Amino acid sequence: MNMKNYKIKSFLLVAVAILTLTGCADFLEIEPKTFVSEDNFWNEKTDIDQMVIGTYVKMQQVAFIRRCIMWGETRSDNIGEGVDCAAQTDIYRTLREYLQSTNSYSSWLCFYSVINQCNTIIERAPEVSQKDPVYTESDVKATQAEMAFIRDLCYFYLVRAFKDVPYYTYAIQSDADAKPIGVTDGDEIVRALIADLESCVGDALKFFPKDKEAEFNSSCNRATQNAIYSLLADLCLWDGQYDKCVTYAQRVIDAKMDEYKEKYSTSTSTTSGNVMLFKWDEDEGEGYPLYPCYSGNYFGNDYNQIFGSYGNSFESIFELAFTYDGSDNRYVQNTAVGALYGNHYTTKGNAGKGFLCSYEEVVTDPGATATNASNSQSKVFDHRYDCRYYTNQTIDNESSSTSSYVSKFVTSNISVGESSGSSSLPFSQQLAVYSIYDRSNWIFYRLTDVMLLQAEALIERAANDQYATTDLISGTKYDADLKKAFGLIYAVNRRSIMVASNVNSGDAATYDLKIAQYNDRANLRTLCMKERRRELMFEGKRWFDMLRVCHREGKVDYIKNNVPSKSGGSTPVNYEALFWPYNKHEIKTNPLLKQKSYYGEDDTEGNFTSTK
Repeated sequence: MNMKNYKIKSFLLVAVAILTLTGCADFLEIEPKTFVSEDNFWNEKTDIDQMVIGTYVKMQQVAFIRRCIMWGETRSDNIGEGVDCAAQTDIYRTLREYLQSTNSYSSWLCFYSVINQCNTIIERAPEVSQKDPVYTESDVKATQAEMAFIRDLCYFYLVRAFKDVPYYTYAIQSDADAKPIGVTDGDEIVRALIADLESCVGDALKFFPKDKEAEFNSSCNRATQNAIYSLLADLCLWDGQYDKCVTYAQRVIDAKMDEYKEKYSTSTSTTSGNVMLFKWDEDEGEGYPLYPCYSGNYFGNDYNQIFGSYGNSFESIFELAFTYDGSDNRYVQNTAVGALYGNHYTTKGNAGKGFLCSYEEVVTDPGATATNASNSQSKVFDHRYDCRYYTNQTIDNESSSTSSYVSKFVTSNISVGESSGSSSLPFSQQLAVYSIYDRSNWIFYRLTDVMLLQAEALIERAANDQYATTDLISGTKYDADLKKAFGLIYAVNRRSIMVASNVNSGDAATYDLKIAQYNDRANLRTLCMKERRRELMFEGKRWFDMLRVCHREGKVDYIKNNVPSKSGGSTPVNYEALFWPYNKHEIKTNPLLKQKSYYGEDDTEGNFTSTK
């Protein structure tokens, strides 16, 4: 069942609205279920199917997607102030690390609403199986695995946003069930999520039936085994279980290679995106199947396949699909991305930009002239032949810009070509942007993300600090983990270098990553983080990536040294300050929830200073 083409009928929306447990007053905002008779629901497989689809619909809500961005991206070194940001008080203060319990983004209601619906489906599925023989035991287990993924994904967001949060895996369906729950240590929750997913991943479907109308990968709109393995890799990396992270990531990579060999390896169709193998010369494997950035006479093909009009790409593992067909048959719209990043502008400098934009160093970092192909001091892009410099952001003034606006998720098609001689940039952009009623899918996991998770785990678990060491007796020895990690990073980086025979940009070898520059663990760590930043920019990953380093080190230095103090704001001064305060309303309604000591019991306006 493809979310892109699945039309949610009015009766389904009514059923989801009635059965979904959201509310207004007490702990976790649970409303008692009083409007539906148990005799009229939870009887057939179709009831389960409707509730499952309703869970994805709840994730598509604007509040949910906004928090994916606000929690995972806004506090990072990727983001600056966009249009009318100062008028958006909660966003404006978040950018300045002026976090309060009254900030609307400290509310976790929409995430717990999804969690509770997952818990309810997991509980009720066996009961439906007893009533409907069409809904088999294997179907039940597959449903439960799918809902476990969504529930555990939500909990992982909550842990990274708040650290310690209420954790429960039972359904709350009435006031009697909605008893106050204290917080569980975030690290304990992560380990519980790992155990939960390990117990059910084998029950999940590898693929969902391909929608007849879907031209590309339609299975990525539902939680598959690959999605669960991706989340497991992410969780295990956070928890320092590097062997497991490497194993689970490899299962995703292997599955994608199998899919490539089956469907793409012999294809010459432009609609398939011409997936290619990218490989470091010293890599012993076959390479990694990815979209090249070039197609014909232009660059940006990888962006257009993954984020643009096509969507649901080969590289996608799990994404929510949004669209609008312009008629009365309305799909859900991704207005969260439209508000925060921008939409419906057609020329640079026009209206319709978002409240957030790319931070200054992201724009100016690679150097000022076309002849400056490489900048050894760069913090973001190593050179101006990295296609992601042009596809991640819309550069307002190509000759002397210090600010730009987010293109990713906003632009339906980007064509990057050689610039005229009057521009200081070697390339220029031509953009076709989603209209305000169009869809821009939100991607949670894709192949290059998982590759770089594995690379990070390999770097951390490597037995040696040097990639190559020389022993007088045995000669040169290579660390297999560091070697594989570099090969993974190389492949992700190489596919984004804008070089081809019909473009006057030099030979690819000029811009390739060189192992000699990253011949130790410390430099590979830096490279991996830079590559994740370039590749996953604006995808709600950067703050969580930086937070993971702080979690590993047990101190705030990495973020404090890398995230700038924005426009007179502050930077976090201790580990607790890296996480959001608990929402004031939640503390009021849940007597077991106590505010973090950093924020204090009363963080109302005027209680904070810029140096706190």
